[in-house]
Formats: sequence, structure tokens, C-alpha cells
Amino acid sequence: MIMNNIKGGLAGKILRVDLTSGEIGIDDTLKYAKRFIGGRMVASYILFSETKKGTKWEDKENLLIFSPGCLVGTLMPASCRLSIDTINAFNNGKGSANIGGFWGPELKYAGYDHIVITGKSEGPVYLWINDGKVEIRSANHLWGKMTSATESCIREELSDNNIQVMTIGPAGENVVRGASIMASPGKSASGSGVGCVMGIKKLKAIAVRGHGSIKIAEPEKFMAIVDEILERVKQSPFLQDWRKGIIQGKYTPDSPVWNYLGSWRNGQDDYIDMPTREKLTNPENGVPSYYLRMLAGSACPVGCIPLVDLTQEEKHTQSPGYWINSTTYSTKLGINDPIASIQFHYMCNQLGIDGDMCSNTLAWACECFEKKLISEKNTDGLNLTWGNTEAILKMQEKIAYRDGFGDFLAEGVYVASQRLGKGSESFAIHMKKQDTVDPYRIMKGWGLGLSISPIGGKHLRGAVSTPDQTGPINSNLKWSPTEYENAPEAVYWQSAAKEIEDVIGNCIYCGTWSGLHVLTIDLYARALSAALGIEITEEELMKIGYRGVNLEKAFNTLNAGFERKDDYPPKRYMQEPVKKGPFQGSKCDKSEWDEMLTRFYELNEWDKTTGLQTYEGLGKLELHDVANILAKEGKLLYQVED
Repeated sequence: MIMNNIKGGLAGKILRVDLTSGEIGIDDTLKYAKRFIGGRMVASYILFSETKKGTKWEDKENLLIFSPGCLVGTLMPASCRLSIDTINAFNNGKGSANIGGFWGPELKYAGYDHIVITGKSEGPVYLWINDGKVEIRSANHLWGKMTSATESCIREELSDNNIQVMTIGPAGENVVRGASIMASPGKSASGSGVGCVMGIKKLKAIAVRGHGSIKIAEPEKFMAIVDEILERVKQSPFLQDWRKGIIQGKYTPDSPVWNYLGSWRNGQDDYIDMPTREKLTNPENGVPSYYLRMLAGSACPVGCIPLVDLTQEEKHTQSPGYWINSTTYSTKLGINDPIASIQFHYMCNQLGIDGDMCSNTLAWACECFEKKLISEKNTDGLNLTWGNTEAILKMQEKIAYRDGFGDFLAEGVYVASQRLGKGSESFAIHMKKQDTVDPYRIMKGWGLGLSISPIGGKHLRGAVSTPDQTGPINSNLKWSPTEYENAPEAVYWQSAAKEIEDVIGNCIYCGTWSGLHVLTIDLYARALSAALGIEITEEELMKIGYRGVNLEKAFNTLNAGFERKDDYPPKRYMQEPVKKGPFQGSKCDKSEWDEMLTRFYELNEWDKTTGLQTYEGLGKLELHDVANILAKEGKLLYQVED
């Protein structure tokens, strides 16, 4: 589907910045939007088409692309999301991270749909975008500062508290492989080492202020859809619990399957005992007891960011989005102290480091310590036993500054385990060389979604939990979260749905992945039709979603060489079963996994043996140019001539 008559929704311009030469240019959004609409899909195509073979993440030629969704900046409910795309710092494949808040809308109001950054600066700089005026400014005075301090300094320097800032912290400056990019309030673009790429380019921050607006092609029709969505939000039975931070339900022994999931002590088990869960999640004495109120991003009618009191005094911080996220890192490290759990998250945000990478690599180090593969002689005198919060928090800081043993861990668990050896590779938990904290063994659709994720081990790219929360709702497709049957079909659908939501810039927690079910693919199609002034059906929109899935797949094939062998879970989860609890004995069975992968490839029209794409499949998605590039490199099942 080629959309030649887009009349609204877009700012219209792409900002291009070369940090090596200092050149600043403008490109036309529409030449990309007519095929890929906007958001991450446009970024994926630019990255695919402009990345020369052999380019590595650390090269100055690597692109760093910032892309708000096409409806970000409008009144579309929950449209605040921004995608950051680059070469993945862990594996040189597709790198991508997503973030909400207010920065994305501000960029659209300044007149830009995307920023494409290339080159490297000789010294620290930050980018200042003030409507049509763009400057590359010195950041010498900002280098070394924590993320929130950087934001405050820039606003004070430019005398405007409404400026939106995205910044790296010490972890990005020190090129820690898992560095993140932060934006207020408490928003983290984590994964793929996007902050690491920003750091190696010596780009400390991007500050934006815009005073424009986004045109809607059919405003009356669009506002009627907005009103319909808001009414659905109001009527949702989940809404009040969401606003209290009760996202996945209360942790009781008879809770749904989700509540048994965890990753205990580096994935040695997937069952977290109830006393430990109680210490972290009980509203009377766990993480929720420090809750003050909920915050929301731009245009969000719900709000799911808990503001918590970190010190019991007057200093506040944004907690992770859900209480369950507080438990994820804590249980991975054997921590059951609520304050330490919040502190760990808070320092991840201040240091600018991905909590997945930091907790996962630390958990591997704790297991190495437990197995006596390393000692205090290696760890700078720190006793890395499970749950030793003082030592863990100190090592977290050492990772961000590449200090001592922290430098050894700063490359992530794959590199660290390869360097240490001694059998530690067998419990180094990663997907496609990127740290992953999620459990794989119990919910099979969840595990499959993690494994086929184009950015490696991230659950938002296709993972499904229970039929009432994720996957195609109100369809004839039936599956059980703990069974293999029909999991590929659910993951296939969810992977395309996420592409659509990142094209639009909508938060998935109001959409197809949470149980709230306010937004559906049909509503997305109707909203896009009214905003852009085109006619697009639900079926056509899903086709565009699969187009995005295949763009990222093609980039990984060319640049990282990923094939079927790379779509299996970490070895621990295939070899070691769950040890306790109601799902004792569960693991990722190799033969069953093979069947799931084969079915998933069939649905995508990929080669079942290698996982490579086919000319026929890409042709149906109108990606003939992508197919031809793959064919020239011998990476297409059926090659074609020019």
C-alpha cells in the first residue's frame, strides 16, 4: 500500500545532523511516510537503506535516529511514544529503544518528525532545537553530571523550564554497553545500548522547545474517535487498579500464572516464594508503601508511573512503571528490601544505565561469586553474595564509571562470561548477546516473543502472557499461557501490533498489551485515516505492521548474520527446569520449541530451515527493494536478478 495523499498527522521535516562536520540539514518526511507512515518504521528503513555493509555500532557512520510516532503531538489518547533506533551495541544488529513522556510531542511541535544523527564530535556537545533554529552547543560543563542534574542545568542555562531534555548519564559517557537515555519524568530508553551510541558520539543531550502544532486532515471525525476512546477508558474495569499501581493483580497463592513468574538468582528458578513477594509488593510494607501518586505522559488518560518517596523525607523519584518491575531486578539479585529495590531503579535512572543489563550482569557476577569462580580479590573487595544490597549498589556505580571490576562487567554478560570462562558461559543469560532478565520457561508465548524479538530478549516485541491480556482479543484463536499450541499465532499477531503502535506512537498499555484493551487495531486504523486524510483498513494496517517486522529482520540478517540458530532461549532455560512451585519441572523443550519456530516462520513466509526471508513473502509486503538487497548478499531464499 502506497499512501501518496497524506494530508495531516506529520510535522513534515526530518532533521539531519552530522556531529563530525557540524552540518545541519533538512529532509522531507513524506518521501518515507507514503510507504512506512512514521515512527520506528521510517527509522528502520532509513537505517536499513543508509547503513553500509560492515558498519559497526561504534563507527562514526552509525546512525542514531529519534522518531516520535505519527500521531504524537495530537490529541490521540496515549500517543506520547518515541523510538530511538541505531546499530545494536551488543551485536551490531538492529538496535531500538522506546520511551514515553513529553519529549516526542515537543519535537513534533518544533516541526520535526525525526532526527537522524551521524558522525562523532571531538568534544562533548548537546543539540538545542528551538523551533526552526538548531544549534550544536558545547557540553563540557555538563559532562560528568547525572541525568536529572543535566536536565536542570540545560533548562536554567536556556531560561525555560518547559524545554524537554533527553540525556545520557555517566554510563553513556563512559560507553558502558548497556547505557540508556533518560527523559523526565523518570522515563528510560533502555536496551540495545542506545545511550552507549550517544556517548561514543560525545552527544550529552538533546534539548527541544516547540511552539507549533500538528494538522489533522479530518478534525471532526478524528475528535469523535478521540471521544470514543476516552469513553472506553472511563468504562474500563481495570482503570482504577491501574491508577493505584495494581497492574497485574495482587500476589496471592491463587493468583493467575503471571504472578508465579520471576527470575530468582540469575534464573536458577522461575518461582519466587510468597514471603519474598510480600516483602516487595505488599502495600503495607513493600515497594507500594512508598507510593505518593501516579504520573502520566503526554495525552495519556490513565497514568501508570508511580511517584514514590525514596527517602521518607522530601526527596521524590519516579519509580519503575509497575511494582512488578521493582521485583524483577530485585529477585534476579536475591534482594528483598523495598528501599534497596527503589534505590537500584533510581540509580539506574540517574547513572543512565539499562536496569536489565545492570541487574542481569550483576546477577551473573553473584553466581560466579557463589560458585567461587571469582572472589573479593577480583571484585575490588566487595562481597557479591546474593541480597548484599550495599555491595550490589556499590558495584552498580562502579559499572557506570567503568571502575575496577565494574569495567569488566560494563561490556554486558556475554562479553564478561567469554572473558572469564570457567564454565560461566552456561549461566550467562542473554539473547543474541544482549542481557535479558525475563523468565522463559513457564509461559511459552512469552518465551517465544522474547526469543524472536529483533532486538534480543525484550518482551514488548511479541511476547504474550494470557489471552485476556495480550495477543488478538475476541478472536477464535485459543491458547493457554503455559502451552506451546497456538503460541506462534499469538506472537505473530502481537509482533505486528507492536510495530503499528510504534508507528503511531501509542502506549501499548492502553492498547494491545496489558488487559486494558482500550485501543484496538480497528481504532488505530480509523484514527490514522482521519488524522492523515487517507483510507486505511484494519487489514491494511496489519500488513504495514508485518512490513515493519520484516524490515528489522532484514537488517539483522545483513548486519548481524542472525538465522534460526539465534532464536532459541538461553541454554539454562532449555536445560534446567523450574525447581519449585506449581510449575515445577517446566522448561523450554527443544523439540517443542522447534515446532513453534517452524510455525512462526511459516506464518511470516520465512524459510523454515534457516529463518531467512523469501522473495515471495517480502513481495507481498511491497518490500521488493529490500528483497533485492538481501539477494545480492546471498541472504534470500529465492534470489532474483536486477
